[in-house]
Amino acid sequence: MSKLDLHDAVRGKVTPLVAALDRVGFTPTSLTFLGLLLNFGAAWVVWEGHLFWGGLAFLLASAFDMLDGALARRQGRVTELGAFLDSTFDRVSETALFVALLHDQAHHAYSLPWIGEITLIALAGSLTISYARARAEGLRTECKVGWLERPERIVLLGVGLLLGRPVLGFVLFALAPLTWITVIQRIAHVWPKLNRPPQDD
Repeated sequence: MSKLDLHDAVRGKVTPLVAALDRVGFTPTSLTFLGLLLNFGAAWVVWEGHLFWGGLAFLLASAFDMLDGALARRQGRVTELGAFLDSTFDRVSETALFVALLHDQAHHAYSLPWIGEITLIALAGSLTISYARARAEGLRTECKVGWLERPERIVLLGVGLLLGRPVLGFVLFALAPLTWITVIQRIAHVWPKLNRPPQDD
């Protein structure tokens, strides 16, 4: 199953929930802000050292990334402001979680060396993946490629949190190189599209 097929299947599963949110009066923007608050809550739980419950909260909060967009399409409220807020809050939420992970590493023993440095490399890679897409699309070039888009990163981090610090350490060690491989994949995808000679008028 391709990523597109999987996304369509998941979208079909959440349609009843989106309809229920519509009926009770939620707006796409309210869901976007609620998702940000839930992500802050998940980061705080991880900060306190409760990784399993933080993982559950993180996965729940991340579900709002799909719900607000689906609700916007249902209500006919797809706007550039909504897209901007959604993308920006995703980056804020991801950063909050990584900061909480760094705090947890400072107070608990992890089985792998250099875990703090590896976590920072993974964070930088995650943010650069998102920036590469945003910059490409700002230049009117599609850039939804690579191994570790945001959904894959969410799943890996969520599983790592649920399974505890030893597994989480290995997840972070995997994220560090894989995020940067994804950055390279996006550069390789965009390069031939933008590396064109200027057209004479």
